[in-house]
Amino acid sequence: MTMGKRQLVLAALIVALGAAVYLNWQFSGNSPLIATNTVASTAGHELGEAQLADAPMSGNSKSTSSVSQSKKTNASADTYFSEARLSRQKSRDQAVELLEKVLADSKSNDAAKKEAVNQAAMIAQNTLRENNAENLIKAKGFQDCLVFIQNSECSVAVKTNELTQNNAIVIKDIVSGQSGISYDKIKIVEVK
Repeated sequence: MTMGKRQLVLAALIVALGAAVYLNWQFSGNSPLIATNTVASTAGHELGEAQLADAPMSGNSKSTSSVSQSKKTNASADTYFSEARLSRQKSRDQAVELLEKVLADSKSNDAAKKEAVNQAAMIAQNTLRENNAENLIKAKGFQDCLVFIQNSECSVAVKTNELTQNNAIVIKDIVSGQSGISYDKIKIVEVK
C-alpha cells in the first residue's frame, strides 16, 4: 500500500501538532500563571514591567492620615470622572457635528465625504472599544475608570484603593485585548 504526498504531509502535520501540544503541556506544568517581574532587567527597570503614573516603584500603597481626607479624595475623584466623561462626550459630539456638516455640504467633494465617513466610523469604533474596556476593568473590581483611545494610543484613568504592578498588567491586558493597542502605547494614571 503506497501513501500519496497529501497523506504524508497530513501525517507529518498531525505528528508536529501532537509534539507541540505535548511540549506545551510538559513545559507549562501545573503551576498557575501569575504576572510577575521575572524578565531580565536593563537600566534599572524590568523589561515588560508596567509603569504606573504617580505610584511608587516598590508597589507600596500610600496610606491616608484621616477618614475626612479619604472622603474628600473620593469626592474629588468622583467629580473628576463625571467631568471627564462629560467633556469626552461633548468633544465627540462636536467632532460628529463637524463631520455631519461635511457630509451635508453639497460643495464637498467625494474625497472629503469619504474621509468624513471614515473618521465617523473611527470615532464610533473607538467609543465602543473604550466602553467595552471600561466595563471589563470595572468587572475586575476597580472602583471606576475612564479609557481614552486616540491615534493608536490609550490612556486609562483608574480609581482604586491600591494600584499594584499586577493590577496595571490586568488593565493593560484588558485594554490591549479590546483595542489591539500594544502595551507600550497604554498609559495608566491612578486618580486620587
